Amino acid sequence: MPGENGGAQPDWYEVLEVSPNASPEVIDAAYRSLSARCAADPDPAVRERRQLLDAAWEILGDARRRAEYDARRNGGFAQPAVEAPPPGALVACPRDPGVETGLRCSRCGTPICPRCLVQTPVGARCRDCARIAKNPIYTLTAGGMARAAAASLVGGVAMGLIWGLVLLPFTFGFFAIFVGAGLGYAFTRVLEFATGRKRGPAVVSFAIAGILVAWGVMALLVPQVWLYGALPAGIAAYLAYASLR
Repeated sequence: MPGENGGAQPDWYEVLEVSPNASPEVIDAAYRSLSARCAADPDPAVRERRQLLDAAWEILGDARRRAEYDARRNGGFAQPAVEAPPPGALVACPRDPGVETGLRCSRCGTPICPRCLVQTPVGARCRDCARIAKNPIYTLTAGGMARAAAASLVGGVAMGLIWGLVLLPFTFGFFAIFVGAGLGYAFTRVLEFATGRKRGPAVVSFAIAGILVAWGVMALLVPQVWLYGALPAGIAAYLAYASLR
């Protein structure tokens, strides 16, 4: 649909992931849920997503502007309201023949049953409508992966040298806890810096890989105490996982 400036305008219903027939309450819930998922992440992709959500809410959250938008969206004709089925009405699920259900997809209204529904932040949907976009904070680009790998390797070698040459006396006994906490904190900060504060399994994996590299470098420097490094390495891996998951 052309926008006011002549460019292609997004479908605001698509942006909020709701049906054009959605009630104001559903639109409000969808906006709040999707905005909360974006939070205040500084990633440019997240900021752009927040701007789209805000723009969609400005249109669809206002009854008059929504009516005007619907008229333009449908070629100047208001979209007829679709009568909802009576509460509790049971119909056959199109995906699971023989299963009766009173549930409907919150986007398209298609009957869905507990076997085939997909629970999303804005309600239960059919599989066709459950297009859940992965939060950008958990998405690493190829460049981000390369930076994370380099940070993991370089950080692991550097931390391993410091561990083997400076912190070795603290690897034993009670002090091992502090060595592990320091390693976990260091790799958390290094990976956050390298990836732009990303989170998720990929970032956790790079952090743990760096901790293993550090343990290996320490073991090469002082082979006779490599086993004692297992406790600090384990503590560091747990703390990195808890911070970056």
